[in-house]
Amino acid sequence: MRIRQMGFSSKLKAHKHLLTLETLKFISEFMEDGNARGAALRIGIPETYASRYGQWLKKHNFVKQAMEADLDDRERLKLRNALREIDRQMQICKDILNLEEID
Repeated sequence: MRIRQMGFSSKLKAHKHLLTLETLKFISEFMEDGNARGAALRIGIPETYASRYGQWLKKHNFVKQAMEADLDDRERLKLRNALREIDRQMQICKDILNLEEID
């Protein structure tokens, strides 16, 4: 039996219903100015894909629900701080497991 490798578009479809750290970061950045491309760039998406990826993320139900929530400045700051803490914990896990960033 031969198993096909999942292509890029299939992976995007598979992740559409998963709330990921990347999606949370995008939501936080997108709430700042409503610029999908800019938000994608700020979360680390390469410039080549930022516009397409930002538009794709903007269509997620999670992003739509978050934009309807209409958070105030204090709640957005709380979200940003929580995301920074998650990043810090992820780095601790990477250090423990001796994992390096792959370019």
